[in-house]
Amino acid sequence: MAITWLLAFTPTLLAVTAVAIVRGGPNCRSYWLAWCGLAATMLGDYFLAVKNSPLHADGFLYGVTGFAVAQGCWIVFLRRHAVMSRRIAVALLFSLGILFGARLVPVLHSLPLAVALGGYTLLSIISVSYAWGRHALSRAWRYGLCLLLFSDTMIGLGHILHVPWLGRLVGVTYLASLLCIAFAIARCGRERRPAGKIGYLRRVPFAVFLGAAASLFLFLLAMAFCPGPAYNPFMYMLSFLGRTQVNGVDFPACHYLFTAGLAVSAGVIAYFYPALACFAKGVRQKAWLLWGGAFNVAGLLTIALIPENVWGLFHNAGCWAAVLGGGTALLVLTPRRNNPGVPGLVRWGWLVWSVALSVVMGTCLIFHALRVLPFAPYVPTCQKLLILTFVAWLVNYAVLLLVKTRRLARRVAMPMR
Repeated sequence: MAITWLLAFTPTLLAVTAVAIVRGGPNCRSYWLAWCGLAATMLGDYFLAVKNSPLHADGFLYGVTGFAVAQGCWIVFLRRHAVMSRRIAVALLFSLGILFGARLVPVLHSLPLAVALGGYTLLSIISVSYAWGRHALSRAWRYGLCLLLFSDTMIGLGHILHVPWLGRLVGVTYLASLLCIAFAIARCGRERRPAGKIGYLRRVPFAVFLGAAASLFLFLLAMAFCPGPAYNPFMYMLSFLGRTQVNGVDFPACHYLFTAGLAVSAGVIAYFYPALACFAKGVRQKAWLLWGGAFNVAGLLTIALIPENVWGLFHNAGCWAAVLGGGTALLVLTPRRNNPGVPGLVRWGWLVWSVALSVVMGTCLIFHALRVLPFAPYVPTCQKLLILTFVAWLVNYAVLLLVKTRRLARRVAMPMR
C-alpha cells in the first residue's frame, strides 16, 4: 500500500510543477531542467523502494544512478542562478567525507559501490552548497536539498551501518524534501526579493538563545540517561555520552541525545556566524571569521558522526577543527577595531581566559602521557570549562548584536527633521 502511494506521489508533483512552468512562460524555461531532476528521482525510487534492491545488487547501483542524475540536473540548474558557498562545501566535505571514508567504506566491501556512493555524496554536497549560496530563488531549494542530504545520511547510518531507529527517519524526510523541491520549482518566475539584513540580524540573537538552551538541555538529558553508574562530568569527557556502546549497552539513549545536541549546536553556530561577521571590519577579517565558523561547524558535525569509540583519530580531528574554528573567530573579534564599543578588559578577558584554559588542558594531557597526572578529573574538567566558555562567548555576542540592531532600527525609524 505504501509503495502504491509512493508511485502516485512524485507523478503528482511532476504534474503540478509542469503546469506552473508552462504558466510561467519564457522566464521559466530553465526550470524544466530542475523538473527533469525531480522526474529522475522516480528511477531511484523504482529500484530502491519498489524493487527494494539489496545493497550489493545491481539494482541498488541503478537506483543510486537515478538519484545522481537528479542531483546533476539540480546542480546545472542552480549553477545558472546561484553562486556556490565554498565554506559550506568545505564544511560538508570535511564531515561527510570522514563519515564516508571512516565508517561506510570499510563495511561496503565493494569498490564499484564505494565509488558510486562516494560520487553521489559529492554531488549532494555540491547541490546543497549552491542552494545555500547567493541567489534570488525560493528558500525551499535550501530546505529541500538539505532534507534530501539528511535522508541520505540516515540511509548510511541506519541501513548500511545498522544504527537502530535512524532508518525510520529516511522516508518522512525524503518525502518532505521532494515537497520542498516541488514547491521551489512551482515558484518559477516569482523569485523572492533580497531579505532585509536588519530583519535577519534581529532574529539571530533569539535563535542563539533558544539553540544554546536546547543543546545544553539535550546534553543534560544525555547525562541523565547514561546507563550504568551516574555520569560524572568531572571524570568523563563529554564525548563519552556519544559512544555507540556505554557500560555494556549498545546504542543507549545518551548516544542519540548527545548527537542531537551537537547537531543543534552546529545548526545554531552556522546560522550565527554570518551575523557575527558584521562586527568584523574589512573583507579579510570577515573572511577569516566566516571560515573559522565553517570549520567550527564541520568539527561539531564530525564529532557527532564519528563517536570516539568508533575511530578516535577522526573523532579528535573533529575536535581540533571545532576548537581551531572557534578560536579563529575569537581572535578576529578581540581587537578594538572590531568591537569599539566593548571595553578592552572584556574583549581581552575572553581571549586570555580561553587561551589559559587551553594551555592548562594541553599541559594536563602532556603530563598524563608522561604518567605524571591521571586523566580525570583534570582533562574532563578543563573540557567542560572550555565548552561553557565558548557558549557564554556566543551568548555574549548575541546580546551585543541584539543591542546593536535595536540601535540601528531606531536610527532607521527616526523621522527626518
